[in-house]
Amino acid sequence: MTLVQKISSVFAFRTLPTTVLASLIYLAIFISVLVTDDLPAVPKNKKGLDLDQAYSDLHEIAKQPHPYNSHANDAVRSYILGRVHDIAAEHKYVHVVDDLVSNGSWASGAYGVYFEGTNILVKIDGTEKEYTEHGGVLFSAHYDSVSTAPGATDDGMGVATLLQLIQFFAQNRPKRTAVFNINNGEEDWLNGAHAFLVHPWSNITDTFLNLEGAASGGRPILFRATSSAPLLSFLNTHVPHPHANVLSQDAFARGVIRSGTDYEVYFAGADIDGLDLAFYKGRSKYHTKFDAIPYTAGQKRALWSMLEAARGSGVALVNNDGPMHSKDSSSAVYFDLFGAALILFPLSSLFTFNIVLLAVGPIVLILLLVCEAAIRYNRRNGENGNAPGSHDNLWGHLWNSVVSLRWLSGFWRWSKFWFALLVTAGLQVLLASSFLNINTFIVHSSPYLVFLSFFTLAYLSIVPILQLTIPFQKAPVPEQQKQTILLQTYVLTWVLLLCATIVISKASIGGLYFITGWSVLVFLSCCIGCVEGMLGAEGTTPFLVFVRQPTPLTEEEQDVEETPTENTPLIPRTRHDVHVVGQEETGAIGWWILQMLIVVPVPVVLVSHIAVIALSAMSQTLSDGSSAATVYGAVASLACLTVLPIAPFSFKLHRFLAYILGAIFVLVTLYSWFAFPFSQEEPLKVYFLQNLTLSPTLETRAVTTLTGASDYIMELISHLPSASGQDVSCNYSQARLSLQSCSWKTDLIPSPGGNLTSGTWLQTNVTRLGATSARICVQGQNTRSCRIYFDTNPIIRYELHGGSVGMQPRYEVPEDGIKELRIWSRTWDKNFTVDVEWLDSASDMGGRVACEWNEYESGSVGVGTGGKIPALEEVLTFLPKWAVVTKMTDGLVEVSSEFWL
Repeated sequence: MTLVQKISSVFAFRTLPTTVLASLIYLAIFISVLVTDDLPAVPKNKKGLDLDQAYSDLHEIAKQPHPYNSHANDAVRSYILGRVHDIAAEHKYVHVVDDLVSNGSWASGAYGVYFEGTNILVKIDGTEKEYTEHGGVLFSAHYDSVSTAPGATDDGMGVATLLQLIQFFAQNRPKRTAVFNINNGEEDWLNGAHAFLVHPWSNITDTFLNLEGAASGGRPILFRATSSAPLLSFLNTHVPHPHANVLSQDAFARGVIRSGTDYEVYFAGADIDGLDLAFYKGRSKYHTKFDAIPYTAGQKRALWSMLEAARGSGVALVNNDGPMHSKDSSSAVYFDLFGAALILFPLSSLFTFNIVLLAVGPIVLILLLVCEAAIRYNRRNGENGNAPGSHDNLWGHLWNSVVSLRWLSGFWRWSKFWFALLVTAGLQVLLASSFLNINTFIVHSSPYLVFLSFFTLAYLSIVPILQLTIPFQKAPVPEQQKQTILLQTYVLTWVLLLCATIVISKASIGGLYFITGWSVLVFLSCCIGCVEGMLGAEGTTPFLVFVRQPTPLTEEEQDVEETPTENTPLIPRTRHDVHVVGQEETGAIGWWILQMLIVVPVPVVLVSHIAVIALSAMSQTLSDGSSAATVYGAVASLACLTVLPIAPFSFKLHRFLAYILGAIFVLVTLYSWFAFPFSQEEPLKVYFLQNLTLSPTLETRAVTTLTGASDYIMELISHLPSASGQDVSCNYSQARLSLQSCSWKTDLIPSPGGNLTSGTWLQTNVTRLGATSARICVQGQNTRSCRIYFDTNPIIRYELHGGSVGMQPRYEVPEDGIKELRIWSRTWDKNFTVDVEWLDSASDMGGRVACEWNEYESGSVGVGTGGKIPALEEVLTFLPKWAVVTKMTDGLVEVSSEFWL
């Protein structure tokens, strides 16, 4: 074997080298993305943070459920207050406010709120006097949990992190003033953040960092950013392991993610720029008993991950003199690579670059293609000389091409890419439909298997089709086939880039940045292919050839007259018949490697990062009521985008790779169709609510409601003794449209700690003040949360006696009014008095007065409040291991009494 042949066997565009390199690229990318998605190790040098103390704080905060409307909440508040007082006692520039005076009213959507805050505020004066009254940095987390979860992730880790930051900045005084809002009432629709806006310290800050938890441990992600400026604090020079992606912000903006955080209040209510850092993995445990330290993914490492990110970003924000606090409101594109670097640039720059690429790219490529064609034409003419019949028989050659069907080869060469796309799209839809109809929730527990199923199917539908050739027709040389698919891939990316640019212009969506990167790289690879053609790069000569003896020209060829010239050979022309024996036609050495390294790794890396985030964030949202079609559609799209970059090299991929992936597809898909989708590690969430309706003439009626996935809710209810033999009524939930709510009457009556008479649960008094006004008084026993529902007429104004006057700016009652008023008190058993007005004086006013309860025996161990919810205890006791209960709304129990004016 000659040296050229040895080099060819390794570097030429042949099946084995192409398959090996492509496999190594994909394996390296997938392994790197998955490994770096895991929590990093805790370093020995913690740079001033005390992880052990933070972990101890977390144990105190997350001992048991502690919602705003619970006595356990008061115990957590006392502990935090003691911790910050101890820190402040050592530093005169650290100030603590036990805020028991900030009250406010605000409206959001169809309901209004009156809230009495119990926030814990800390201010650390900066060293620079110019930042004393303005230019400060707000750090925020909430110390309340929901009633069904101890709140280790939501938001115990955030509070433990703030306590460490207070200690850190007390010992390392910052340039700018730092304000900490350890707020209460976030879980009841962001009330603690609204109360903070009432306090004068809110006027000091112009940037914030909000710490949240919407899942159960793992790596926290930078959920959202108001603008480019504060994002600079998350560069890897400040945060060693940044984790962020603009797609999460796009999902919030478009309503795909329906959770709310204090970020919204700070930005919309006070124009404070900032960041939202939150946990997002393990959503099946979110707001359940599994949001506890033993079940948190990573536990201490997860806590350190938030500590490290908050410390890095916080130190940068409080010590920066300019760029991070600029009032540039421009949107940004940002994403991390392998948890090692944050890529950040303005969305406007991406839009401009897209416009240039859309205009310049096709022009440059067309010019290169024309040059390549001209050079090839001249080279071919130079090699052939004035061959007989080369011009005179042009039409004859065309006719022979049509008759012999050689044109089919060219047609298939230019159309099979689009045919493969259509087939792939159709098969992906069929596979998604099979999941939706056979085992909808399998993505809940096995998201990576579902992705693997879509990925292997995409490969099996794209690659084999691109490898097909027309029978009995000679296939184009490898360079031509590769360049043809590259050009068609460029057309596809150009169309996608056009759509992405329109979306950026209309909706400011930055998450399509990967399309820009893919299009640029395909364009560069096409240009390299053109240069390859211009230089006449060719494949190696096959090793074994058989050459027949020279044969004379045919009579037809001899009949062509040729005028003798000085170049006419003395010996008549003869024809050599050459046959290749059993050898693969190879492409040019080296060019394909450069093109593959340009066009494959970067797009696959970008899409793989997005896929890992999407699978973690979306896979367990079906139990929250999210659309299953949306989830499976996203997984299928990401799988196809991961496979498409290899398309230009597909006809040199070994068929055994397809056999292996085909076997994987069959096994994974069959498992995914028939495996049970839930487990104790990945449970199905169901939502609990119990309603009691009080009546002076009828006995108290208690109704238990469970809301969950329609395929499983009746099976779960069958495990509950109180539902046995009862008439269970089911209908689709209005709050969670994809879920089903099932209700039944029960004898399991809750207790607030007293008797079951109307006067014990709550006392109400409703009085008409005028044609369109009334005064409503309500007092609940052992509660500080009540509601008033206006069923017949929406109200246009409300005012609580003893509360602040007027509505919070930007949160006024809408013109069409509100039909629900939520009232919160910082004290227990408060008598609320509220005056309301409505528009229509001709009609009567009817509705309900209600109060909420959240305390139950197993969730209040050691508190001793006497609250009991036996219906919830039954659910906690009898639900199968693969299901878990969470709260449906603010209260676990709502007791109501009707009124009519």
